[in-house]
Amino acid sequence: MRLFPVLLLGSVCALSACAWLQPGGAAARKVDFVTQVKPLLESRCLECHQDTYVCAGLNLETRQKAMKGGRAGPVILPGNPEGSLLYRVLFLGHDNPVAMPPTPERVEKEDLKTLHDWIAQGAVWPDGVRLVPPQEWASTGR
Repeated sequence: MRLFPVLLLGSVCALSACAWLQPGGAAARKVDFVTQVKPLLESRCLECHQDTYVCAGLNLETRQKAMKGGRAGPVILPGNPEGSLLYRVLFLGHDNPVAMPPTPERVEKEDLKTLHDWIAQGAVWPDGVRLVPPQEWASTGR
């Protein structure tokens, strides 16, 4: 008879753990900068926000430059995606002059979540990791 309460308690704990690990739950998936954020920023932002162009004074090639921000100030506020301009501009309509990207193609919902979660998790950008602008992809073998 004592086995039933133990099994019941074990089942409840297992179900609770599964719910807790679901996306959007208390333990959101850990975002990896190199495999998830870097390709997103390179393909959607770096054509304009890099050493050659530096649109709006914003260069996203390195952590130091990205965290410095642009003419509007810092664009990445670690731990605060809703306060980060890098994230907020992705939701603006194309009638807004600061909407990003400046093309009709919007950033995919999954990519928006990745960027949101990365910033919420502290915007960890490993030392020495430089983003490669699309203009340099051919010379780097991409």
